[in-house]
Amino acid sequence: MCVVSVRSMTHAMKAKKALEGLDIKCDIIKLEPYMTKKGCAYGVQFQCVNLYSAKDALDKKSVKYSEIISL
Repeated sequence: MCVVSVRSMTHAMKAKKALEGLDIKCDIIKLEPYMTKKGCAYGVQFQCVNLYSAKDALDKKSVKYSEIISL
């Protein structure tokens, strides 16, 4: 699984909506601060096979995210 890390629930909801717009199944999850470089609080989890489509969707919708990590 891959996770887009974001700093707030609002950003997580925007990211989820952007991914679901491309029919990418995803879920909002709580992240522990040590899991990301910037200590982001939330993430949107999705299958890594959709990584490039997810990046495109987030960029097109101007969703700010810190990083994408693999779990």
